[in-house]
Amino acid sequence: MKLLHSLAGWSWNNPVTLKELRIGLRERRIFILQVVYLCFLLLVSLVYLPSMFTDPNSEQLAERGKEFFFLLFGLQLMLLLVTAPALTCGSLSSERERHSLDMVLASRITSGQLVAGKLGFAAYCLILLLASALPLASICFFLGGITLSEALSCYFELFLFGMLAASVGLFSSARESRSNYATVQSYLLVLLSSFLIFPYTILRFADRGNNSISVGPYPWTFNQVWELTVYHFFVGIALYLISFLFVKARHRVRPEARNLNAMAGLFLLLYLFCMAWVAGLYSLAYSGSSSLNEDPLAIMLYLAHISFLGFFLNPSNLDSRMEQKRFRASPFSRPVFWLGLCVLGCLVPLAMLQSLKISHDFTESLTFALFFLCVYPLSVWFFQRALLPRWQYAWVYYLGLVLLQFFPALGSFSTHSSTWRMLFVSPFSALFALGGALNNQESYAEREETLVLAIGFHLALMLMLGAVYRWRSRRRLKKVA
Repeated sequence: MKLLHSLAGWSWNNPVTLKELRIGLRERRIFILQVVYLCFLLLVSLVYLPSMFTDPNSEQLAERGKEFFFLLFGLQLMLLLVTAPALTCGSLSSERERHSLDMVLASRITSGQLVAGKLGFAAYCLILLLASALPLASICFFLGGITLSEALSCYFELFLFGMLAASVGLFSSARESRSNYATVQSYLLVLLSSFLIFPYTILRFADRGNNSISVGPYPWTFNQVWELTVYHFFVGIALYLISFLFVKARHRVRPEARNLNAMAGLFLLLYLFCMAWVAGLYSLAYSGSSSLNEDPLAIMLYLAHISFLGFFLNPSNLDSRMEQKRFRASPFSRPVFWLGLCVLGCLVPLAMLQSLKISHDFTESLTFALFFLCVYPLSVWFFQRALLPRWQYAWVYYLGLVLLQFFPALGSFSTHSSTWRMLFVSPFSALFALGGALNNQESYAEREETLVLAIGFHLALMLMLGAVYRWRSRRRLKKVA
């Protein structure tokens, strides 16, 4: 009962949501937005619907109904991406402009309830817009080609897209002190992210027949819940991003240790979800039911771990010493925890091979990946503390990845002999060299030599930076003394 009362205080009985609904529904902008939304959909529908009845064949009519539903899906997606950020991009920044945010936080309303109330108002508006377009979408049921479960799954997908755009606007509003800055920032972020929608819709809706097992053989499914489909992966990622942006906005309003712990906990849930997805892809790759190769999967898994490790190794600073002490008491604040998680995650391919009882030799590349995963963060720490103490750790970490790894890795695609000796700078190039297609003894010897050069280079670099850090530390102590 207490849990239900707490959930009501955060959602349907939230005072901020109720206040926003009373004010918003008394104004004209919500109803003008709804009228414009429906008029645009109706205009496009009146242009497209007459062409559907040119062929009286029932099978062709069902296919036309499916195309019409997909047209409505694309139009509503475009409209939601344009309108959803406007519902939240000025919600918190306007409170700062009116100098009323501190008064709200001084009341019994917590920062989480404040942010949840602003996001809840956007959720109600999105439901209103989507529900108002249901009569147009119901035409597809008379034409055939679309089932109720497929329509519900697509509308839930549209709701998640709208909530993602609204969460971006809410985060920008919590980050900026002026509403015009928050509006520009939120629309720029939505515009940059919208470029990912095109490949997603191709994977989601394209009919690939029997060759689509790696991404799911049911493009329009909602019934096959346990299949590896792009739709289910998107739902998991969207729920994580909405939750992450919500906690991030709450942290911008009031920095607290529990916000950082919540963000770390959400990431662990996403991590387990992605590991389950990778395990499924490995099972498909080795069962022979997919053309997906397992070696690129191992390399991509390693790239993902080395990328997110730098984000969590960056020390988080809180304004209050008490909150800083609370955060340091949690295991999420310790770099050893995230380093151990990355090492265990990189061992997933090897564990999958053992469970599937398949003999596959990529021990050398796996050994090098684990070596670099442990050595590179320590080298960055020595370099940042000794030479760039005012820079954030994450900036130095990713700058080193670009200079030492990504740029030299481009040389792995070159066949010129003069570039081969420079590949040892990049562990990615060493991994690609180890997983090459050549099978003669000379190529294996060259790849092993590349691996030894890469290990020697990074080990020497770590020792040199450690010596520089120790020398600079002693020099600072002498100046203080």
